[in-house]
Amino acid sequence: MSDKIETILLEYLRGEDEITNEEAIAIQEAEKRFYESLVIGSDMILTDGNRLINGRRNRLWGVLKKRGYEELPHGIQVDLRWRPEEEEVVVRVVLQCRYGRGTRRRYPSAEDLVRHSRLLNMPYLSEDGFHYESESGIETPDSLKKQINNEKNKNIELVFTLNVSAREETQGRELTDILHESIKRIIPSYEAILEAAPAMVEEQVPATVKNHLEGGRAVHPKNTILQGPPGTGKTYHTVLYAVAIIEGKTMDEIKKDGYPEVKRRYAKYRDENRIAFTTFHQSYGYEEFIEGIKPVVASDTNEIGFNIESGIFKEFCDLAAAGHRFGGYDVSIDGEARIWKVSLGGSGDHPLKKACFDKGIMRIGWDNYGENPFKSTVSMNPSERSILTYFYETMKAGDIVLSLKDERHIDGIGIIEGEVKWLEDEAQYKRSRKVNWLAKNISLDIHEMNMRKNLTQKTVYPLDRLSVSQVERMLEGEYGIPDINDQSEKPYVFIVDEINRGNISKILGELITLIEPSKRLGEMEETLVKLPYSKKEFGVPSNIYIIGTMNTADRSIALMDTALRRRFQFIEMSPDSLTLRGISVKGVNLEHLLDIMNRRIAALYDRDHMIGHAYFTSLSSDDNISALEQVFLKSIIPLLQEYFFDDFGKINAIFGNDKNYPILIHDEPAFGLFDSSIDPRDLETSYRINHDILNQPDTYKAIYGNQYAKA
Repeated sequence: MSDKIETILLEYLRGEDEITNEEAIAIQEAEKRFYESLVIGSDMILTDGNRLINGRRNRLWGVLKKRGYEELPHGIQVDLRWRPEEEEVVVRVVLQCRYGRGTRRRYPSAEDLVRHSRLLNMPYLSEDGFHYESESGIETPDSLKKQINNEKNKNIELVFTLNVSAREETQGRELTDILHESIKRIIPSYEAILEAAPAMVEEQVPATVKNHLEGGRAVHPKNTILQGPPGTGKTYHTVLYAVAIIEGKTMDEIKKDGYPEVKRRYAKYRDENRIAFTTFHQSYGYEEFIEGIKPVVASDTNEIGFNIESGIFKEFCDLAAAGHRFGGYDVSIDGEARIWKVSLGGSGDHPLKKACFDKGIMRIGWDNYGENPFKSTVSMNPSERSILTYFYETMKAGDIVLSLKDERHIDGIGIIEGEVKWLEDEAQYKRSRKVNWLAKNISLDIHEMNMRKNLTQKTVYPLDRLSVSQVERMLEGEYGIPDINDQSEKPYVFIVDEINRGNISKILGELITLIEPSKRLGEMEETLVKLPYSKKEFGVPSNIYIIGTMNTADRSIALMDTALRRRFQFIEMSPDSLTLRGISVKGVNLEHLLDIMNRRIAALYDRDHMIGHAYFTSLSSDDNISALEQVFLKSIIPLLQEYFFDDFGKINAIFGNDKNYPILIHDEPAFGLFDSSIDPRDLETSYRINHDILNQPDTYKAIYGNQYAKA
């Protein structure tokens, strides 16, 4: 078979003879080179297309799109069809608006179609085989323009067609040259359409492009997903990416340190709560990730109650947001601090309040119960016990206190810094705690923040409807106290393994918006939401980086939330046979073995279902052939059975179909098991693994055979 692309493709399109394994590989290589030859610059990539070795012949097609705009339906389809009666190839190039086969949303929206109609604003291409089409057929550009004015969502296409005789190859003009010229002429119209969606480029460029230096530190994207087939080291690489983000280094710098050293630093950051890890699954929900109501059993009464508890992601966000320092004050606010209302002598002005503000304390009464009220012999009603329990046991150092002014306003904001002290020398209000008053003698209306609930005269009680971020904004915005947020400069990394296996709507709900970089806390478009259980405001800090992993072979990938796809940048993790270079198990070249199997899988199925190199990285040249046998028995064969639904023919095709070393063999027909009511020809064909040859090196060498000269 000739090495010329044209000759190989024409022989395939004619489809007159059976294709041998050698021819199949040659055709696959020709297909790859064919599509590469159609790329106009580095921005165009193949996003959809048929596979040559799939039982269908007489047609070859693929869709080219500009990198960064793969999620849009607009693309350039290249289509070659064979007409045996005329011995010619019909060439058709179409600027189309259609979603691909693997896209859940198969029909373009009205917005897509309006954007696509921009091609009519370009100079008309009506000569040399170009024409315009709609669902009504071929139409003139002027006619289409009039129709678009009345029907904004009309679907139109720019089409180039040409019949090329194949009697003498392509009569001096190669197919690739013809297609290249046609696509080049369509490109301006295609780019005019894409101008209506400029934001897509920013969201879809590979994350590695954005790994630049800023202030001496490497800048990484906020939201990244590592995607690829199983066994390509996605979870393994989350360790490298997490450490690179925290240390502000590039991936190249991190890799130079060696994985064991990077893993040691990863463990250190994890112990410091700078890194968190979770795995999504179908039963994972909002309550585990953000917050939910959890049952609790009282240890003394065994009564069941319910608490509102933060999920793993909200807890992590609170940690990342903690440690805000305010100019002129040696204090920081904990992101998980609880907020309390305290009455200092009651509402309005009071001598006790002035004394507390001046001395940096807060004081309450109930002096008749003595220094230790819970050991007092004096009877205490439930309300009094509740107040004293709050003051002695529930309040913690680092919590926030708001001083009551009236039912709508507060006049002081402070941070608790000490435990309870009994002030024996005071005439009354002897119970005290040290407080750093950040703002005092103010007047701030918190009625709306408190869900329109009036403040009461009760001495101490929690304000759980308010959030720490609201208090910070009171200090920063209302009273001009500058925030020096040194902690938020520290990157925090949250890793979600198998992110596509979770129900994103169920897990994130309305919070999907908050993870966008522009919607993070402190950004220009800062967005907060009121959580449904605690009623507190919540936002995602800007110093949190989210890394997800996604197995492209998982069927749930097709159901992945489009909203999540739009908010993440994707890094492809492909099988890398070069990692196996130099490893030979009893003469079996693992690099060549993996490479040829993946090339066949890509031809028979697709690139997303190839075999990852990690399945073989545990092997070494010192291993016996039995080690390779176990990899095939426990990993490779079961994986292919899953991919091809036990299709005996395709699985054996991946292994090369060598008649001397068949890895899968037919079972004997089940004749004699049934009476004449069952026709033996209706019995299912079954197969089994040929264990007798799996311990022979030649079995694995036969998979790649003579495909590699040095194998």
